[in-house]
Amino acid sequence: MRFYPSSFIVVAALLSGARVAAQLKPNNLVAASTSGSLSALKYTNVGGSGEYDQVTDIIPGTFPTCDANPFCITQPKQISGNLAPFDDEMTVAFRGPLNLYNVAVYQPTNASGATWKRVSSWAANEEPTNLVFMNNMGGQASGEWSICAGSSQSYANGDWTGAASSANAQPAQGSLPAGHEVNIMTGETCASRACAGFSRGTANHGWAGSKFFVFTFDMPSSDATATQVPAIWALNAQIVRAAQYGCNCRGVGPKGCGEVDLLETIAGAGTDPDQAISEIYSPKGATGSGRSFFARPTGGRVTYGAIFDVQSDSIAVQRYTEWDYTQGAITRSVVEGYLNAPAMTVSFGGANGKRADIPRSVMGAHRRRRWHRGLGACGEAAPSHSYFLF
Repeated sequence: MRFYPSSFIVVAALLSGARVAAQLKPNNLVAASTSGSLSALKYTNVGGSGEYDQVTDIIPGTFPTCDANPFCITQPKQISGNLAPFDDEMTVAFRGPLNLYNVAVYQPTNASGATWKRVSSWAANEEPTNLVFMNNMGGQASGEWSICAGSSQSYANGDWTGAASSANAQPAQGSLPAGHEVNIMTGETCASRACAGFSRGTANHGWAGSKFFVFTFDMPSSDATATQVPAIWALNAQIVRAAQYGCNCRGVGPKGCGEVDLLETIAGAGTDPDQAISEIYSPKGATGSGRSFFARPTGGRVTYGAIFDVQSDSIAVQRYTEWDYTQGAITRSVVEGYLNAPAMTVSFGGANGKRADIPRSVMGAHRRRRWHRGLGACGEAAPSHSYFLF
């Protein structure tokens, strides 16, 4: 199903091919709310210089001891510049219960960035364009699995509860059950062009440089348990290509390769599962929306955009009233209109950016972490993870 809005942004100049010099003001933004229940959040001063631990190999060892030491082989990866490391290839992951209706990804067509072209798209029950749904069920119909290293990525089946033998082998229905996750990648495989870092099994490229993701979705009501809380988050594509919940470059704090929780509900004492928080993690540290939140969309579908912009060194998360998924391109002036719209602004400047005041139990992405099927190497209980509070 495609969503065709009745109105959007006045972009006649773009459609006619004329150059647009002035910044265009979007008219599809939800009325601004910049504290409490949010409609827009903007991270500024995102990039910087530093390093993260890039995975170069996984040596799982031999069953039953699985005693390879080291198991996760890494080396320092230097980064610098605007948006770093979020200018690396990124993927976006979804956790149920969640219904996804549309996805579009826009990127600059050249160095000037005057035009952002739609490079990937999908609508429920339709064939996607340069977009593949994947999950962490390698060793079933695609990907790989070992008792010592767990599962690689796999191609997701049509109902997103298992693996398929090839990319988009079944039309994706868009309904993601509670307790299941999928992530999106481009249609280009690491076999056709080498990917950064270590990859195994089924592995695809993500979106590098500046990128603009748009999603239409809802998050149905559910029990407030750890397996019943939906989320949408963007992370360095190297994480899923190695092992999303095992040996990867995500790390915690100063050694992490980049992750942004766009909208994540949290279950636990002192939390409200109808509120979705946002947090950002990189070698600079961590910060986030604090006690402000996005309302969980339980009553109907909503549309959000997430802009990762190298030029302005910022990441914007915004709710829209509508989106025309048929448009093939937007101008830089439109992108700047979104980037400069009213929003709660969180500066990520300086080392070890301080996390906003939130309950100590609320830890975003790092509370999701688990090893394959809740087990560590050799089927032993996964070790507890230390959480860095900045």
